Amino acid sequence: SHQIFARVGDNITLPCRLKHDPSFSFGASSNRIKWSKLEGSDYEIGVLLSMGLHKVTFGRFQKRIHLLEADENDASLLMTNTELKDFGFYKCEISNGMHDSTFEVEIQMQGVVFPYSPRLGRYNLNFHDAEAACLGQDAVVASFEQLYQAWKGGLDWCNAGWLSDGTVQYPITRPREPCGGRRTDAGLRTYGQQNKFSSRFDVFCFTVGFAGE
Repeated sequence: SHQIFARVGDNITLPCRLKHDPSFSFGASSNRIKWSKLEGSDYEIGVLLSMGLHKVTFGRFQKRIHLLEADENDASLLMTNTELKDFGFYKCEISNGMHDSTFEVEIQMQGVVFPYSPRLGRYNLNFHDAEAACLGQDAVVASFEQLYQAWKGGLDWCNAGWLSDGTVQYPITRPREPCGGRRTDAGLRTYGQQNKFSSRFDVFCFTVGFAGE
């Protein structure tokens, strides 16, 4: 699936094109286009339906989306003023009676992962304290995927911190003695699942920052 990184308030384009023999064309008006948002493994909500000149948009998307239609095979979706609930997976199905194409696009939140330890010193937070600490910084506890992306971007941190799945991990880009040893590989080091009440660590927080900041 195609990934797009966005922040709350952004305007974005979700790409989708009909693939077919270019010598054969019905014209855009005969394309049937259906955009939906995937909620969980087997549930989707309607975003937009276009059949020829007839277009319907649904629910909270109504005033914020329209089709780009840059050419007759283009079914890309323009979304304005992206909201928190908009992040996730979308499916585009486009057909003209002869050809069908299905695309998946994921809108991922663009943001910053930062390690946080309280002023009391490191390793003082159980999981629930960690959640509160991130909230206090206008952030949430980072997911594994968010920490992994931050590590790929160069985050290197020796203290272990909570992640949203209840595991405790830390990102190392430069292996060295105090941080698990010089001979170990770079990557995310994990302590696995920890007891959310009795185990105490730091935390990795994720903040989105809003458009215009």
